[in-house]
Amino acid sequence: MSFLKIFKIFLFLVPVLLITVSSCVTFRQSDSKIIKKFKKVGVSPEIYRENYQGKSIRFIAAKPIDTNLPTLLFIHGAPGASKDFFSYLEDSELNTKANVISVDRLGYGYSDYGHAETSIENQAESIYTIVNKYKLSNVILISWSFGVPIAAKMMYKHPEIKHSIMIAGAISPKDEKFFSIAKVLRWKLTKWMFSKAFIVSDDEKMTHVEELNKMSNDWERIKVPITYYHGTKDRIVPYKNMDFITSKVNDSLLNAITVKDANHFISIKHYGMVKEELLRVLEGVIN
Repeated sequence: MSFLKIFKIFLFLVPVLLITVSSCVTFRQSDSKIIKKFKKVGVSPEIYRENYQGKSIRFIAAKPIDTNLPTLLFIHGAPGASKDFFSYLEDSELNTKANVISVDRLGYGYSDYGHAETSIENQAESIYTIVNKYKLSNVILISWSFGVPIAAKMMYKHPEIKHSIMIAGAISPKDEKFFSIAKVLRWKLTKWMFSKAFIVSDDEKMTHVEELNKMSNDWERIKVPITYYHGTKDRIVPYKNMDFITSKVNDSLLNAITVKDANHFISIKHYGMVKEELLRVLEGVIN
């Protein structure tokens, strides 16, 4: 077989392989897998489901909810699921000081999986259902990427939120980044090859600029302290989003931190830095 034929086969097989892999990546774990995973590190999680406008929303707590403790509530991006923050739920030091909860946003994980909820406000209110139902106080939001504007909407509508730690937020309408490869998610011939999580993510992406414009004025009215991290080498959500939040949020409320040479995955690759900030904020809330 000639080199040219081998090369052509290679060019054909690589995208097929990528699509096959993506169709298997659902970004979610079943209740039983979660319990088994946490058991290995000596944690007994509680798995909850609540109703929001006829849709089931699932969230995982590292232990039974204690209303006497502050709460760390994690909000993932797109695509994603509650499991993106399981390393924090497994952290024994955080668990001694707070309820540590990670939620499957609507459309992801086991929260109405595969059905996109593109409204930032509805996403925010569905998560606030948890705060309201369990009468959680001293709530600290930790959000990442597409989860950041959802956290901002929660803070705007519910100023009793104590603090918000935001990571690599997709918040600036004019700096929204689009990827050409995403077009295959919309083609009828190829859409079926992708997991529902990717399709939901793309549905959110297509309405994201419009949704961000709707809440543009909300940022200036936020009364909740914010710690904001963004990496200078973020290729998914540009660092320019830092300019947006510093121009919108009052300086007295915002601690904006540039993470030099960091990419989009600060919550994972800079776990120690984020945890240190969580402990600092918790200390202030507890005392």
